[in-house]
Amino acid sequence: MVRASSKASNQEPTGALSKAGKIIDVLADNNGIGPAEVAAASGIPRSSAYRILDGLVQVGLVKANQDDTYSLSLSWLNLSDVARSSLTEWPNAYELLAELTTLTGQTTFLTVISGFETVCVECAQGPSIDALILRPGGTLPFFAGAAGRVCLAYSDEQIQNDYLKQAPFAGYNENSLVTASALRTDIKQIRERGFAISNEDITIGVASIGVPIFSKQDGMVVGALSTGGFADAMMPRCEELAGQLTAYVDRLGSSQLLGNSSHSQA
Repeated sequence: MVRASSKASNQEPTGALSKAGKIIDVLADNNGIGPAEVAAASGIPRSSAYRILDGLVQVGLVKANQDDTYSLSLSWLNLSDVARSSLTEWPNAYELLAELTTLTGQTTFLTVISGFETVCVECAQGPSIDALILRPGGTLPFFAGAAGRVCLAYSDEQIQNDYLKQAPFAGYNENSLVTASALRTDIKQIRERGFAISNEDITIGVASIGVPIFSKQDGMVVGALSTGGFADAMMPRCEELAGQLTAYVDRLGSSQLLGNSSHSQA
């Protein structure tokens, strides 16, 4: 009996943290929703969802609104800044991205692979930032945007096959590449030219160009450097922008952190 009790005690915090993580993910996608909606979206029983929401409010990570809905608190902005500043493997990442933004006149992004998504870890804002949906800490799936699609294109063939088995995907608009056949054609084109072109496949009127970042340890693709802005300014400059991105990948280099960020679908 003592052993069973001890085992349950060791497992309970992990379960609670897992549920809290699910609720945070739901609020990240649907900020300002009620507890019943949170419970339904997370698959957590209402009683547990209420209890976890109250706990997250008490520690300042979630805000209880006057209309009985919940939102992520502004504390996440501070956490994001701390997490980004801890990336000592890229001490000059922001400076390089800011320099690249000045050179291109467009917003630039540094992203890493996490599962079948890319996570933005740094960006330098250009004049068209308000038209772009990606921010530090934000994610995009492999099928969408230049960063995601260039990471998919240079991933191991088995990873590509595993991902494309999930197709068709729910696209952002009529320009999104959502079928396995369309994405396989895109993969071939990206590998032939060495960079990805996202032409209004996420946001109408917005385009982006992305190049891969490879780990120096094992040669695997681990992330991407990309630039985005209004399509009419981006599309005539695809080759030029890709060349500038590639030059800055060389300056940025690869790191142990990037190597540890490569594909993990666990």
